Amino acid sequence: MNKHPLVVGSVAFDLIFGIHGKIQDEILVDKNGKLGRQNLMFTAKRREHFWGGTGGNIAYGLGLLKKKPVLFSLAGKDFEGSGFGPHLKKAGVDLRVVTNKKSWTAVFYGMSDELGQQIGVYQPNAYEKIDTLPLSKTLTQKDFSQIGVAIFSAGTGKSIYKHIKELRDSCGKDVTVIFDPGQVISVFYNKALLEKTLALADIFIGNEVECKQLQIILGYTHDKLFRKGLRAIIETLGEKGSIIYEYPTVASSADRRYLQRLKTTIIKPTKAKKVVEATGAGDAYRAGMISKLLEGKTLKEACEFGSQIAARSVAFRGGQTYRIHHTNS
Repeated sequence: MNKHPLVVGSVAFDLIFGIHGKIQDEILVDKNGKLGRQNLMFTAKRREHFWGGTGGNIAYGLGLLKKKPVLFSLAGKDFEGSGFGPHLKKAGVDLRVVTNKKSWTAVFYGMSDELGQQIGVYQPNAYEKIDTLPLSKTLTQKDFSQIGVAIFSAGTGKSIYKHIKELRDSCGKDVTVIFDPGQVISVFYNKALLEKTLALADIFIGNEVECKQLQIILGYTHDKLFRKGLRAIIETLGEKGSIIYEYPTVASSADRRYLQRLKTTIIKPTKAKKVVEATGAGDAYRAGMISKLLEGKTLKEACEFGSQIAARSVAFRGGQTYRIHHTNS
């Protein structure tokens, strides 16, 4: 039986402003190299509206890759009738989105400069209450049995822990769990909650800042995390590629498991044919990576493919506008 991916994350309306110039040219730095007080204003040359959200973007990519993803999310009263649901279904997403009639769907406000750099503001709205919604609200036991890889992306700390635990209680260790807290890691997590969540996960993924925040909150390095059971940490570096940190596990002569020295694998970036905008590139990377994990590929192979999908996505504006052309190769 073919396994499917479960994506737990937000659906959002993305409002993206394309601005003149470069973001860094507007940031004031004093003669000592320190940031002074900032009072910034940018001039937009265009404003565009896209479908987005971490959950929506990842599920969209997996749908294009023919993996039949199940998307679990919470939206607001403006979701129905917006065309968002039919758009995701057309891409091949199995939609399990609950709507809160008393709130609005999440919104992302972003500014993108001519280099593809971005500053954003995220307003969760209805998704802020995702912790009140169990997976079993829309997933049956049969659905749980068909999940091969699950990613929990950028919810609240409480919601991600609750949902991963519910999945583990239903599926045990038969599912590869990816913990993807996003930029809110420093807002929603303390050491105790972070340790509890990591103990249930197989893979942690985040960018440079999020991986640094992980160590700051915990107060210790990757080594100790692996000794607590985490399989791998993936650090994404944008156009510089990504890094996989892992401790290979081998069996001793007494059939007891022990850890070898930390293994670091550099994933070279796939050069994009053109860079139009970076919105959702990290989510496209995750979609590509998950698709190959479902096929039984190594983590290195999965991340290399993720890099290819990310490079594809940045040639388009918005996180859910790129297409994938399938071949027989």
